[in-house]
Amino acid sequence: MRRIIVVGAFIAISSMVPLSSQQRGPEAEAEAFRQRLLDAFARGDRQAVAGMVRYRLVVDAGGIQIPVLNQAALVKMWDAVFPPAVRCVIEESGMPGGGSPPPKYVMQADATGVTFGRGWIRAERGRGGMKITQMTLPPGYGSATPGKPRQVLFRWGKGRTKYAGSLAADNVDVYLVQARQGDLLNAQLERVRAERATFRIVHANGNRVLAAKSSAGQDPRRGWAGALPESGEYGVEVVRSGAYCDPPVTYQISISLE
Repeated sequence: MRRIIVVGAFIAISSMVPLSSQQRGPEAEAEAFRQRLLDAFARGDRQAVAGMVRYRLVVDAGGIQIPVLNQAALVKMWDAVFPPAVRCVIEESGMPGGGSPPPKYVMQADATGVTFGRGWIRAERGRGGMKITQMTLPPGYGSATPGKPRQVLFRWGKGRTKYAGSLAADNVDVYLVQARQGDLLNAQLERVRAERATFRIVHANGNRVLAAKSSAGQDPRRGWAGALPESGEYGVEVVRSGAYCDPPVTYQISISLE
């Protein structure tokens, strides 16, 4: 008799659990999947991200259909399939509530899967767990793609020149300088705070970063001046600081060789 009363009480309490609590299963699974994706992006682990996609995937890039047949194909087409805007849609998605500010995009989790952004990315449950099954590249998806290294040219082989640039995501702008041993290189980063962008000098031979050198009273994150140790090609690399999905930063850089 006592056992029957306990069972009955359990059933009564269970029936009083609100619907939102019963939905925590799909929401928790969706958030766990989102975190796994973001962790793989942050590590630069393209193979791990490719393993969270169901194939054959067709990516809609502004009306152009891009078929992705398998993991190897996705890794080769990485920049076309996963431009920075896609990662930011996932990073800026979330579930409202919990005392936190509302996310930019509210995830829609249900019994079959989850949708990110404004319906741009869909992941569904299957035999291999949750995987991305649909993708439409969001507006502005190409605005943060990395640029190619730029060769610095001086009219007489030496001199001074200036460039303006914009950096987004985790991109690095590279300016290539051909120099001889003992040449004096001077590079100055301007029109941007050191907290938002810095730069470094890299010798292409062995990809070695040169030690900081700056004039007296100058912030070494914004200026480098000194004699180059070897002949060859050097990269003046401008590096953006801040979170991956922060707004782009603009800058100006002055480079001289004497």
